[in-house]
Amino acid sequence: MNDKKRPETILYFSDSSIGFFEHRNGRGRTDIHGNVPLDKGILENGFIVDPVLLLARLKALFKASGLRPRRIRLVLNSQNVVMRVVDVKRSDVAEKGIAAHLDGELGKTLHFPFAKPRVSAHLISQDEQNAKVLAVASDDRLLNDYLDVFDRLGVRDVRFDMPSFALYSLYMRTTGSAARNLMLVTVYDSYFTIKIFEDDIPIFNLVEEFENEADTRYEQIDDYVERVANYYKYNISRGDRTLEKAVFVSQGESENESRFEAAFTSRPFGLACEVFRIPETPTAGGGWNRTSLVAYAAGIEKAGNLAKIPWFDFRLDRPDRSVRLVKAMLATAFLLFSAVSLLYIPYHTMYERIFLVENENRTLAAELSDLEDGFSRLPSFTQAERAYSDAYDELIGAKSAPAGSLSDLLALAIDVDVLQVAYRAADKAIVLTLTGPSDVALTEYLLLAYETYGVTETEDPARWIDGFPIYESIGIHTIEVTFHHA
Repeated sequence: MNDKKRPETILYFSDSSIGFFEHRNGRGRTDIHGNVPLDKGILENGFIVDPVLLLARLKALFKASGLRPRRIRLVLNSQNVVMRVVDVKRSDVAEKGIAAHLDGELGKTLHFPFAKPRVSAHLISQDEQNAKVLAVASDDRLLNDYLDVFDRLGVRDVRFDMPSFALYSLYMRTTGSAARNLMLVTVYDSYFTIKIFEDDIPIFNLVEEFENEADTRYEQIDDYVERVANYYKYNISRGDRTLEKAVFVSQGESENESRFEAAFTSRPFGLACEVFRIPETPTAGGGWNRTSLVAYAAGIEKAGNLAKIPWFDFRLDRPDRSVRLVKAMLATAFLLFSAVSLLYIPYHTMYERIFLVENENRTLAAELSDLEDGFSRLPSFTQAERAYSDAYDELIGAKSAPAGSLSDLLALAIDVDVLQVAYRAADKAIVLTLTGPSDVALTEYLLLAYETYGVTETEDPARWIDGFPIYESIGIHTIEVTFHHA
């Protein structure tokens, strides 16, 4: 079957459910959609914890819904995708290409919060000298874990997408909006995301978890929306552009729609706000919920310039079928060999262990005899000598050590990276070299450190920073900061 005629099955996973949608062409054929709940512990923050149970749920879903997917569009959890806009020189990518250039910059000038990031590169704009590229990254293990499950289902053609792209396209299609600078705020149960689309291209991405207090969720969102709007106006666009509106979308399973709409319809920070309700029945049939609606939204045509990014190609190194077959044969041979070996190895190991323990006992007995003989010849100390030793131990114990203070500073480094650490004993100073995604993130870290551990008039042994940290810029989004110990 031609790929263009082959239907695409769209899946969107939350930690508690699977939403699915498949458009059926032809007269009289009804689109297939629905939602399947997931037991707790199968997925956690988008990562597969129990692949066997997930495989079983997908098999049951496909059978019950009459689906036989050959192409799958997987909408990744927002927490598992990070986007960065990167400026590159065209001379640097002339030979290798943009994707290979970004791979070479991983861990050097390009940092993502994944152990092994995989990057999908998308050209936004270019001139004779430079190119502006959208780098979309996700975790290699997470992506391959999903592909392993789909391999077991016989699906080889898997493409990746993300909720914000789907919701943005659905909003533009539903409302007919012509906004060129738009903020999309998507609110989930435990976190929220803020995306800024400029001429339909996402140029800013933020994912933030909610604090413990449920009553302050909306205030926390307000604070970040206002700060990001100002950051876009004065830092990203250098005062040339301002956001036209902020669009709020609820994706929380337990969110009250009326309360949500009342909270964000009009806000006091001078930015036009709109609450977008996803159409409850976009196509025929009932049974729609939040995850199936996102799956539906991911299937519609991308809006405007976003059509240049129809899906993400993370260029995963997947072994071909013959390699997997060889690995399976080797694994089977290993299991057979292990099963036979286990009949003899425990028997032999038991007697070998007895022999080793007997030798160890004889060695320990000889060492004990030597210790007893040496103890009888230990020197005795006068009372004055013992008092001097105790005083020395007490002074050493009272001496301040930087380990605890350094741990305090490293624990706060969530949104920034610590490149180098130094300690000057002469003036009791800890010197850190920090880098982060932006100067705002670095400033917020300094404020947080001083607010948490700065010495105040109230005596508190946990507060040890004497005065506001002294810092200086040593590179792009990189500073050297000195903390003095009280």
